[in-house]
Amino acid sequence: MNINNKNIVLISGSLRKDSYNTKVLKSIEKEIIRQGYTTTFVNLNDFPIPFYNEDIELLGIPSKVFVLKNILINTSGLIVSSPEYNGEISAVLKNIFDWLSRKSVNKTPKQNFSGLKTIAIGASPGKNGARRSIERLQVLLKTLGVDQNILSYSLAKASNDMFDNKDEFLIEEQKEIIKELISNYLTSINSLRVDLEKSIG
Repeated sequence: MNINNKNIVLISGSLRKDSYNTKVLKSIEKEIIRQGYTTTFVNLNDFPIPFYNEDIELLGIPSKVFVLKNILINTSGLIVSSPEYNGEISAVLKNIFDWLSRKSVNKTPKQNFSGLKTIAIGASPGKNGARRSIERLQVLLKTLGVDQNILSYSLAKASNDMFDNKDEFLIEEQKEIIKELISNYLTSINSLRVDLEKSIG
């Protein structure tokens, strides 16, 4: 966690253009900005990376992985969403995290995730609201070393009618839920920042 950087990274685990998970993240991104932070939105379509393979790693970690590592090491928070496929997170998201967890030269393993305040998100058109993928995502993120108190947000019965043409929620109830979620999330980051500054000082 970079305590001097008021920036939040958002990653959608869906590659679909009209993904509900991406729409939820976009709506959350706008709320983060309204509450005084900046954002970096990671579209995994912009990071074509092969499936993790130790043979490939021995030849050299893909350059796109280093770009993502630098993004994460310089952020103060992480928000990740994933669709639910057979009760699991998406393969593209798992693959990204597999690569990001690999140790770079002169670095410690999983350094880019250490202590990050995190929110796990899932959205689906079903009544379950991708809760199983949220649970799996939380387990994975904890394994990677983020702050163990992971917040979550689930959207059930998702549809395009819930969002405007700028991917912001039209439903007031959901807007209020997200507003409170982000307020609590940023407060926890600010509290951690103060604690770290005190320990350093």
